[in-house]
Amino acid sequence: MKANRLKILGVPVDSYDSTEELLRDIEVSMIDSKTRTIFSVNPEKVMRARKDPLLFEALNNSDFLIPDGIGVVFAIKFLYKKMVTRIAGVDLMRLLLRNAEKKGYRVYIFGARPDVNKKAIDTIKENFFSLTIAGSSHGYINDDHHESLIDDINSTQPDILFVGLGSPKQENWIFDHKHLIKVKLCMGIGGSLDVIAGHIKRAPSVLRRLGLEWLYRLLREPSRFRRQLVLPQFFFEVLKKVSSDRSSS
Repeated sequence: MKANRLKILGVPVDSYDSTEELLRDIEVSMIDSKTRTIFSVNPEKVMRARKDPLLFEALNNSDFLIPDGIGVVFAIKFLYKKMVTRIAGVDLMRLLLRNAEKKGYRVYIFGARPDVNKKAIDTIKENFFSLTIAGSSHGYINDDHHESLIDDINSTQPDILFVGLGSPKQENWIFDHKHLIKVKLCMGIGGSLDVIAGHIKRAPSVLRRLGLEWLYRLLREPSRFRRQLVLPQFFFEVLKKVSSDRSSS
C-alpha cells in the first residue's frame, strides 16, 4: 500500500494524496484471495476508539482507513504538517460501485432498514444498470441469524460486501466475521444507504468543499447535537498533542 498510516491521538488513519491513489491501491489489493477491509475514520470514531478496545482493534487491523471528516483532515495537517484528501464514505462507495460495474465485480449489500435497503438497491440499479448485485439483506436481523447471513453471502459469491450497520457495530461485525466471508473487499458504509435511498440529504457541494457538511447535518438533524459534542473535545485533544510535541522537540 502506498499510503502512510498515521495516528491521531493513538488511532490509525491512512493519508492519501488523492482519491485516485486510494482506488489504485484497492484495485491492486483485490488480486489475491485475502479479504480486505475498509473503514472510515472521523473525529467521533477517533474519540470512541480511544475508549473502546474492540473498535480500536477493528480499526488497527483494517487494510484501508479513509480520512472521512474535515476534523481528521485538519488534525493530520496540525500534527503532521501534511495535507490529505478527505474521502467521504458514501462517495467512495459510489466510486467502488462504478468500478465494480466496469470490472464485472459482484456486489452484496447488507444493512439499514428493510425499506431503506430496498430503495437504495433500486437507486443503485438505476444508476449502475449493468452492475451485478449478487444479494442483499437489511440490517435488522437477530444474532442467531448471522450464520445463515454468512451462508447467504458466500453462496452468492460476491466480490465486494458493503455493510451499513452504523459505528461501531459495523466495524466489530466485519472484524468478527471477515475470516468467514469469502469476498475480496468488505467496506463499512455507515449511513450511506440512507443517503443513496434519499432518506438523508447531503449538504450542497459548496458546503462539502468548505468542510461544513457536519454543520448542515446538525441543522437538519438537531438530534445529532449530543453526538457533535465530541468535536470540541477532539480538537482540544489534538491541540494539546500539538503543543506537547512542540515542547518536547
